[in-house]
Amino acid sequence: MEELSSGKQMAKIRNFEKGFMATHFINLGAKLGIFESLNKNKEGVTASDLASTLGLHEPYVKIWCETGYYFEILDSDDQGRFKLQPFLGEILGDKTHFKNYLANISLTADLLGKMLPEFPDYFRTGNLMDIFESAETSKEVYDTTKNIPLVFLFMIFPKREDLNQSLEQGIKLLDIGCGNGNLIIQLAQKFSKSKFVGVNPDRFGIEAAKKTIAKLGLEQQITVKNIGAEDLAHTEEFDMTTMVVTLHEIPPAVRSKAIEKVYRSLKSGGQFLILDLMYPSTLEDFRNPMYDYGVLDQFYEACIGTVHPNRQEQDDLLTKAGFKNIQRMPIGKGIFAFITAEK
Repeated sequence: MEELSSGKQMAKIRNFEKGFMATHFINLGAKLGIFESLNKNKEGVTASDLASTLGLHEPYVKIWCETGYYFEILDSDDQGRFKLQPFLGEILGDKTHFKNYLANISLTADLLGKMLPEFPDYFRTGNLMDIFESAETSKEVYDTTKNIPLVFLFMIFPKREDLNQSLEQGIKLLDIGCGNGNLIIQLAQKFSKSKFVGVNPDRFGIEAAKKTIAKLGLEQQITVKNIGAEDLAHTEEFDMTTMVVTLHEIPPAVRSKAIEKVYRSLKSGGQFLILDLMYPSTLEDFRNPMYDYGVLDQFYEACIGTVHPNRQEQDDLLTKAGFKNIQRMPIGKGIFAFITAEK
């Protein structure tokens, strides 16, 4: 291990501060439409032209562009034209790309920016914060996670032809924690012979799902319900159940009951597919980059009652409920664990 010094420790803290500023810098660029404009102008655009196109104050835009160059988000040519660095078009510019990260930045800067100043009171009292207290907040959360279901479509399904075949032939699928219905809506559009049921305890998410389902004319294929998994009343009805970044969100007090209800709702031989963040099992693993997302998610969701289960705890939950043949594979360079189990 490299010997530490006061200077190195100060540089580390300053780097954290720089990251804070970069997050807000990106969020500002997203709100002003700068990233979209830069993405359309692949060869580059001057700060003056950016300001003129977007109706912004030119001196401020010039400072923004120069700061973007400092952060190594932008490059520039000898004509003073700024452009996004390679690959940042899909990450910051194109909001339709499944790798686009702007919603995550917005969640961090806007939603967490409002929550974090309240944390001291919650840390003192142990009370829980209700983040789904408004339709607006609910939408912010789902906007952030809207691309996660695409992990199924682009990173899991291509490797699991058996899943594709089952859905193409026609099955009944249950999605636990369906949010605003993003995953089951996309699956319904792709697999017309299958039927889908989504459940979610957030009423705003369910209301949004119902509107989209009606707009797309998918009422015969999709049903959504405003309940948690612990309140499921189905018995041997589904061929497949999915749970996308939801297991850690189920309150520990009802988590076992929820998994048992999922087990009961599946037909014999039915499959349970779980995608969730990786969480460390040992203290040493907290410094393993593989667990970055899980560790940070646990920190900022602690005050809303989130408790991330580690690998052994996940396996124990499934085994206790009766599931067998539990398998897992890392997804997205280890950010997610894709877990499968059978009834």
